[in-house]
Amino acid sequence: MSRNPDRFLGRAAVYAAARPPYPAALGEWLAAEGLLRGDVADLGAGTGLFTRLLLSAGAARVDAIEPNPEMRAELEAALAAQVAAGAVRVHAGTSEATGRPDASADLVTAAQAAHWFAPEPTVRELRRVLRPSGRVLLVWNDWRGVDAPLNRAYGEVVAGFTEADVPPLATRVPEAELPGLLPGGFEKRLFDHAVPFTRERLRALAGSVSYLPSPGDPAYAAMTAALDRAFGEPAGGEAPLVYRTHAYLGRLDG
Repeated sequence: MSRNPDRFLGRAAVYAAARPPYPAALGEWLAAEGLLRGDVADLGAGTGLFTRLLLSAGAARVDAIEPNPEMRAELEAALAAQVAAGAVRVHAGTSEATGRPDASADLVTAAQAAHWFAPEPTVRELRRVLRPSGRVLLVWNDWRGVDAPLNRAYGEVVAGFTEADVPPLATRVPEAELPGLLPGGFEKRLFDHAVPFTRERLRALAGSVSYLPSPGDPAYAAMTAALDRAFGEPAGGEAPLVYRTHAYLGRLDG
């Protein structure tokens, strides 16, 4: 988000249509830990996929912070009722400049976003906005590393169309780098969940990825043709893409 905020311009619609939800078990864990009772700031909220989970798990107030105006528009449309009721506030901001007052958040979350954060200014900003007992939750949905048929087929296509200059952290869960964002230590939880995909949704998923050809790119047609061959199901059929959700709950200070 802070390192390259323009990578997702033009991808908001396919992002909203294709990206997987987060498992209900993750929300249940957060609720059981008592982490949703206060004010939550959801950084890099995108189209609101993780914001939805927070609300469904019982969060009363979520501040959805997103730098991309197209993503914010998708989020506001998808959660219009919650925005109107005051349960969600949507505004522009980054991990380095959230726009929140001092000591105003009990939990800061970032789902599918923290690999874009610059650690030092992000930690400085989060120390400013978190209350003394506040926690930070970093989450990634990742299909890589799961041995399932569609995962393997999709991975082969993705490897052939990945941009040459893609930042390494964009293609993996950056666990080795997390101490820079969670210097007070963290605990890790894993949640596996299968998400049904059609041929069309798989195309949209690839189109939503920052380091693959976007729908307006000349290479997009070749990529979607390769995806159709990899999917291998009749039109209208479904196959599961299995995601492993990595959740890191930590502190900024020990």
